[in-house]
Amino acid sequence: MDVAYLIRILARRKWLIFAAMLAAAVATFVFIGHKPERYKATVIVSTGIVNYKGINSDNSDAFVQQYQVENAFSNLMEFAQSRSTIKLLTIHMLRRDLLAESSDSIQPFRQPNPGLSDYSDQERKVLLENLVRINLDSISDPAFSKEFDYLLDKVARAYGYDHDAILRSLIVRRRSETDYLTIDMITESPRLSQHMANEFATRFMVYYHNLSVREKRKKVLFFEDLAEQKKTVMDSITELRYTYLRSRSLPSIGKQSEDLISQISDFEKAMELAESRRDAAVASMRQIDNYINNRGTNDAYANRDRIVEKYNTEENLERVKQLTQKSLETNGKDPEVEAELAEAKKQLEQHIRSSAPNLGKQRNKDESQRTRESLYKDRVTADLNRIDAEKTVEQLRTKIGNLKGRLSGIVVDDEYSTNLLNEETRAQEEFNTINDQLVTARLDLSKSDSPLSVVENAQLPEWPEPNRQVLLSLFSAVVVGTLTTILLFLLAYMDGSLQSPDLFKRYTDNLPLLGAVSTVPTQGLDLNRVFSTNGEMPKYNLFRESMRKIRTQVLQNEDDHIFLIVSSKSKEGKTFAMHALAHSLAANNKHVLMLDTNFKTPLPESYTDRATGNSALLNRIMRENNLVKVFQLKTPLGTSKRQRVDIIGNHGLHKSPSEVLDGERFRNFLKDLREHYDYIFLESAALNDYSDAQELVPFVDKVVAVFNARSVIKAADKESIQYLHQMGDKFAGAILTEVDSRNMN
Repeated sequence: MDVAYLIRILARRKWLIFAAMLAAAVATFVFIGHKPERYKATVIVSTGIVNYKGINSDNSDAFVQQYQVENAFSNLMEFAQSRSTIKLLTIHMLRRDLLAESSDSIQPFRQPNPGLSDYSDQERKVLLENLVRINLDSISDPAFSKEFDYLLDKVARAYGYDHDAILRSLIVRRRSETDYLTIDMITESPRLSQHMANEFATRFMVYYHNLSVREKRKKVLFFEDLAEQKKTVMDSITELRYTYLRSRSLPSIGKQSEDLISQISDFEKAMELAESRRDAAVASMRQIDNYINNRGTNDAYANRDRIVEKYNTEENLERVKQLTQKSLETNGKDPEVEAELAEAKKQLEQHIRSSAPNLGKQRNKDESQRTRESLYKDRVTADLNRIDAEKTVEQLRTKIGNLKGRLSGIVVDDEYSTNLLNEETRAQEEFNTINDQLVTARLDLSKSDSPLSVVENAQLPEWPEPNRQVLLSLFSAVVVGTLTTILLFLLAYMDGSLQSPDLFKRYTDNLPLLGAVSTVPTQGLDLNRVFSTNGEMPKYNLFRESMRKIRTQVLQNEDDHIFLIVSSKSKEGKTFAMHALAHSLAANNKHVLMLDTNFKTPLPESYTDRATGNSALLNRIMRENNLVKVFQLKTPLGTSKRQRVDIIGNHGLHKSPSEVLDGERFRNFLKDLREHYDYIFLESAALNDYSDAQELVPFVDKVVAVFNARSVIKAADKESIQYLHQMGDKFAGAILTEVDSRNMN
């Protein structure tokens, strides 16, 4: 697309651009003038971002820290303008106005507008009941149902408290390069702006703090639930163990097992001592028997007496031994045996005492005799000690066996109880661990402070915000002018029509151009007057001169007299171009005949068969060439009889020229006409649709193609243009019709 051509288009449309700019400026000026006044209230909030992420004094991490600061501010501002945060303000403002409508002490800020959203009294009542129950300061996450959200948005839209309306009134930005965040609220009322700004800042900071500690709060709740579960498990195991011990009548299996083992150990030690005493007594008896058996023959009498005493003693001793054996067999539980044993021991002791004086006297007489008696007495004592030790060993062995039997019965209970005790210990350890983590999480939550704080609350605005009426009007004019210019550029760029000769050459691969014809009004157009006037019709000057230039090129070659007028498609202006060229030649004293060979589209009804000065001649030639059934005379209405341009039309046959016309006869027909006319113009059907033009080309001297400046070259047109290029010298050139006069040059 030629830049100069685009600039010419803008120059021609300059008044359109100026009109659009003026209309935009006026409309903006009027619109802003009718807008209600707006009041702005501002809250300044300290964020703590710069304090926590300040740039180091040595600037070692300036870029990273600065990026973090800017990113933190961006995140905070997006959070402040999020739908969840604004919904909290919507709930507060809607609840206040709904409650104020039924109160005498509080005035609502706004009244509902049914045109924005219509709702029923029942819906209003249900919504108010839900709003009253909501605690906006609660640290719990607010959970709203879909029905509540729908009803909230429906009623809030009527009051102008919905998300979109608040977002249009809210401006959140960072205050220069400081740590502060400014929250601007712009509404139609000073009090409403102040109230909404302060309330939004409060709701925003509370909600931000709740979200910042949400994970910590969830952690505390998680450990509380987990600790409760662990405690329940631990208590259940303890209760199960105690129930088992009570069912087995075992106060403490572990303690009882330890007591039994301790008793068995004590009894085993006592049995070892008794066995030692028994072995010592047996050894003593064996030694005493050796001493007694080694005495000489000199003691025979004494021995005899001693033997008697010994016999008696042994008899008593044997009796004691037998009774002792019975006592051991009955475990000392038979009273009769125990009584007899005690009586036998008593008799034995009396017998020993009764024989003691005799033995004493005997010792006085004989030292040797006293020695034997002493040994015998020691042997008896040792034997008694042996018997007592054996009885003690048997008793201890019985007790140890009983205790071991009881201990073996407790092993199974002790194993089950031990497992329960181990599980209880493990559950106790898990509970202690979770409880420690719970305490840590609670301490961490209690130390969480919100970094946001209000530095300056919103004050009641005294003056409305400037509406910048003039500035916005100028800006809108500039914007509309720019958009209009761009639109015109786009329309011109996207327009593929043949608007000018330059574009025609570009789109047709430099197809030879005879000339361009400007657009002229065809209503009441008389071509005879146009080309015969002496400058009386100035509005046709450009058109007339364009046709004269084309006529000059046609007259350059005196050998070319028969021309075929073609076009790539219908309604390109072939007929008009042929008529204009014919009358232009007639104005130059040339006799011109127009022969309509477009059998698909014959001349319209405005052409009659009224007789002219050459009617007889033409009828004769048609009869001589047997073409009366094909052609007939045509005369435009209002044409004078002294015209220099004659017209032969056709009857409208839906056949091609080769099917209608005999080649030799038609050639003779043209030859006869040529004797009376300087130029003959033939018109054919469209090249894209029919073969008429190709069939008529052999009968003519030159071919002239007609293109319309409003046409767009398509694939079929390109094929026709290629065909025209291939004609070579037989192609005289093209005529571009209906060209805007401003695009002629």
